[in-house]
Amino acid sequence: MFKFRIMDYIIVFILISLIGAVNIVKTDDYFPVIVKLLIYALIFSIVVGTITNLIFKSRKD
Repeated sequence: MFKFRIMDYIIVFILISLIGAVNIVKTDDYFPVIVKLLIYALIFSIVVGTITNLIFKSRKD
């Protein structure tokens, strides 16, 4: 179960980072945009990963 949780966060982070990178292809000033993109992707992956982990967590009752 621990591996599933880590993979969930990593997959969402990579997807958001790739989508953002595709959207900034024409930008002249890359570094600030990439830093903001990675911060937003990190926050979004934590939120979505936590929500999916709460939905799919195993019940040991």
